[in-house]
Amino acid sequence: MATETADMLIIDRLHELPTFCAFACQDDNPSVVTWIDFWAVEPCGSGEADYLQGQRYADEAIWHVRATGQQVFIECVLVFIAIKLRENDRRAGGLEYGFVDRIARHFPGAIDNVLGRSLRCCPKALN
Repeated sequence: MATETADMLIIDRLHELPTFCAFACQDDNPSVVTWIDFWAVEPCGSGEADYLQGQRYADEAIWHVRATGQQVFIECVLVFIAIKLRENDRRAGGLEYGFVDRIARHFPGAIDNVLGRSLRCCPKALN
């Protein structure tokens, strides 16, 4: 599907993105993508059901990374989770906990990488 270059995610087949992703094309032209939402999900309201769904989403993400060889995809999803939680002014719930718990077992450095990237982008925030 794609090849990895350092910190870049390359997507050449939109239809192979996991089901929890959504995208918008320019003027309905599928060859020009204007936006990818890496966490286009909503909780159902049941903590247990959401947790299990979050784990299923993680399984999709793990499969996607294995198929493409692009571990940076996991980092994109984690960043979007954080963005969505902040934008919606809500705490992580079952979806997020289920996803992160499963991902942490398969990609233990992903959360550290996301944190490191965010701190590199905002060094003044550390002072």
